[in-house]
Amino acid sequence: MKQIITFVSVHFVMKAEKILKKEGIDTRLIPTPRKISSDCGMAIEAHYENIERIKTILSDHKCGIDGIYKAEK
Repeated sequence: MKQIITFVSVHFVMKAEKILKKEGIDTRLIPTPRKISSDCGMAIEAHYENIERIKTILSDHKCGIDGIYKAEK
């Protein structure tokens, strides 16, 4: 199952993508689905199994996570 992570700004999306890639976590940069938010146009899609680790890493790096949502198929 995939999860979508939204951020308060594009700056944090880009920062998070770089950090997670460096940590070896498989993610994908995607347009934020309009059903979720129209604030920031980009989001990160990640596997559900990695979410707790991702939250810890991004919190440690002070990335502004806005929310985490279940991805629709």
